[in-house]
Amino acid sequence: MKRVSLPRTTHTLVLSQLAELNQRLSEHRPRITAAELGLAGAETMTGRPDDKLSDSADVVRLCWDGPPEYPYIHAHFAIAEQEIPQHVDLHTAALTKLGRRLGVHQQWGT
Repeated sequence: MKRVSLPRTTHTLVLSQLAELNQRLSEHRPRITAAELGLAGAETMTGRPDDKLSDSADVVRLCWDGPPEYPYIHAHFAIAEQEIPQHVDLHTAALTKLGRRLGVHQQWGT
């Protein structure tokens, strides 16, 4: 029987990491801003290039889409002047900063 090895970061691990970060975000005060994660001025996922994330936008939760083996991770940011949270793609650097800020030691990327 041929043994199949899983990638170092499986989808189960990534999704459990997101769940842990979301739990910590719900308990964390003060909030974590876009500026702290290096995301100030990032394009939001509205499709309009003029929609940029403000420095003071607060990250409220994470979500994902795409294949579970390699999910695309997004952050929802609350913006004071808007009722609907804005979504921004997250990459390794921002996930690492977020994890450190929340006191978790997770490994992202390859």
